[in-house]
Amino acid sequence: MHKASAFNFLRQFQRSLNSELPTVTSLRSNVREIALSAKGADGAPYLRTPETAFLNTYAIPRLYQDLQLLCGLSDAQARSALLSENFRHLREMCSASPARKEPHPFDKTFPQDPAKVMAQWQSGRASALHRSCPDFAIRFPCPYSIVFEGKYFESGSIAKAEAELVRNIYQTFFYRALPKIEETNSRPAWDYEFACLLACDASPEGLLKRAWDSLEPAVQEGFWSGANLYVMIIRGDP
Repeated sequence: MHKASAFNFLRQFQRSLNSELPTVTSLRSNVREIALSAKGADGAPYLRTPETAFLNTYAIPRLYQDLQLLCGLSDAQARSALLSENFRHLREMCSASPARKEPHPFDKTFPQDPAKVMAQWQSGRASALHRSCPDFAIRFPCPYSIVFEGKYFESGSIAKAEAELVRNIYQTFFYRALPKIEETNSRPAWDYEFACLLACDASPEGLLKRAWDSLEPAVQEGFWSGANLYVMIIRGDP
């Protein structure tokens, strides 16, 4: 029942986020304008890329509201539950960073050359280990512990969209698969039961969504049933 409830929460969050987005053309224009304005000397550093502009303008505020509307949390509880790598700029909605305390030898990206990975492990440098920091996450007092990877896709070919979908799903599962770490005085616990890829498809042709829709329903369902991973393609109206 808990897993079904978590699925329903994510599905309702997806619907509410989709419903409040402008048309794809307007969204793409808004995101570009936000990112461009943020690059000035007085601009907001947490909005300087299309991805962060989308996540911190649309996704994070909507999730903060849905923690209250869908989970019955108070303002303070929703803020405590919501973690973001940009929390210092979003203190009215987020309480801390979701960064994982312990470094490890693995990268969230595909190793293109095993020899380079081995050389990195053998180097003895600090870069031989990685510190994981997902885009955002939710924790107690929310009844669900979910780590999120946020992406923004604006243009390219269907081949590029398919490659992005594969990479992004694997990155999201990578975070979900990392083992539990207890909370410390300075860092939240790393203990996520579920993962969610939240990807905005702002391409004119809807290529990322088309790539996802090309999968058989049984395969789509397998991400959640077999891997506790929810794939959320956000697009709004055409």
